[in-house]
Amino acid sequence: MNQAAREAIVVLLKGLFYRSDNEAAWEELVGGSHGSIADYFAVIGLELRIDESEGYAYLQQHEPGEEEAPLPRLIPARELSYKVSLLLVLLRKRIADFDMQSESTRAVVSREEILESLLLFMPETFDEVKLRRELDTTIRKVEELGFLKKLRGEEGVYEIRRALKSFVDAQWLNDFDERLQAYRAELEEG
Repeated sequence: MNQAAREAIVVLLKGLFYRSDNEAAWEELVGGSHGSIADYFAVIGLELRIDESEGYAYLQQHEPGEEEAPLPRLIPARELSYKVSLLLVLLRKRIADFDMQSESTRAVVSREEILESLLLFMPETFDEVKLRRELDTTIRKVEELGFLKKLRGEEGVYEIRRALKSFVDAQWLNDFDERLQAYRAELEEG
């Protein structure tokens, strides 16, 4: 296996892999070494997922069939906080709106736009400074997950990364909507 293929493997093990992060490794991933890289991960129960048109790849835990013995989970399922889940939904909606209205491939959003949209769903509080700090923490968490990327040279401006479309699909949105309705009911009762 060549150097670019090994780099692609390492980047995939770290999380989402975007074409723009390493062009040479991307070309190796989608071209020459695709099969051997996919086979490499299959041995340990991981599936390689690539969206060439959007320019990203990631690993997903293989779900064994009825005849297969399951392997221990290598990629743990993460429970996301309400605020992180809400921000993912809002960003996913923003990408959909952007795709319908723009010719550009980059969906961009400012920190202030993110905060404004999140504040609509937060209960009124006496400590506005604390709430804004919590929301900034939420933005950083979504950035760590690989769904937001700070733009260089532009303070407080983010690109919404396209991989979000694979993770926040119709089923995920439906499940979140049900949890949101339960959360609203709790707020109204309490």
